[in-house]
Amino acid sequence: MKFMDSRFLSFLSFLLIFSLMGSSGCSKKKHIRGKAYVDREVFVDILVDIHLVDGITNDRKFYRRYTDTDSIDLLSPILEKYGVTHTQFDSTLAEYSRYPSLLDQVYNDVLMKLNVMLDENDREEAPDGEPGFHGQ
Repeated sequence: MKFMDSRFLSFLSFLLIFSLMGSSGCSKKKHIRGKAYVDREVFVDILVDIHLVDGITNDRKFYRRYTDTDSIDLLSPILEKYGVTHTQFDSTLAEYSRYPSLLDQVYNDVLMKLNVMLDENDREEAPDGEPGFHGQ
């Protein structure tokens, strides 16, 4: 009977520890905050600008004009626009990289903003208010 009790207690202990670990992970939502990090909304805007600049500078029409430009040279003006240091940006990106689900949420917002910009551009270029087509 003692053997059965010790196995039962071990099993209960395991279940208790396992359930506590599982519930603690669900009850806390990770937020990246502090002076060392860029606010989420600003981080999204910075990433949008980075992808816009990257898209422009990789276009064939502009590529030959900017061949001597290093990508770090393109990043500095964007960070200055938002009052963010390279260290803050790097720390924020590193911290989000530790939490892929949070980085995924950030990039969902980035993609949403880029798609809205693309749709607005298509509407402006479309004749007579007809819906535009990407790439025309």
